[in-house]
Amino acid sequence: MLIFTFMGLATVSAEENLSIEVLPQKELFDVGNMKPGDWAPRTATIKNNGEISFKYTTSVKPDSKSLKLYNELLLEVWSSNEELYNGKLSDFTGFSPRALSPNEGEKLEYVLRFPEHLGNDFQGLDAKFTIYYTAEGEADKGSDLETVTGVIDSDDGSGESILPNTATNMFTFLVIGVLLITVGSITGLLVLYNKKRKDLDKI
Repeated sequence: MLIFTFMGLATVSAEENLSIEVLPQKELFDVGNMKPGDWAPRTATIKNNGEISFKYTTSVKPDSKSLKLYNELLLEVWSSNEELYNGKLSDFTGFSPRALSPNEGEKLEYVLRFPEHLGNDFQGLDAKFTIYYTAEGEADKGSDLETVTGVIDSDDGSGESILPNTATNMFTFLVIGVLLITVGSITGLLVLYNKKRKDLDKI
């Protein structure tokens, strides 16, 4: 399961306030039973709700003791058609500061991927992490922080492998194919038999 929630922490100057907001406020991701080959696209909206312009950056920190799954997850970040990041989640150190004027906002597109090559040894693992959005005002006019916490669960709760059973599927297809061929052959023989029988009756 992959869940993001939002919390705010602000530092405000005496005369003008600086405020960054990340939407949605409660959950950005809620993905259950994530398995190899799955991906989760989501959109976050970053807004400047304050009275002064700022530049914001992001960073990621793991929260879980086990980093095995966290170190393998892939992350893409886009703004419109501009790719801001494409690589491992664990290597994400943010992107170049992005400017927002008062009452201005922009959408960031996130894609989190569970690599296809990961095997059964990743079954039941989870990854917990926090994404930080930090806004810095011009001329030392304060700062504001929003955080996003995430949890990824790769276990489907069934106690079985989360990977697709390719061998079983192939066997099923073969059985179905043989049955179809057998039925087709029997049908063809019956049609031929009936035709010959009618020809004999005419004689």
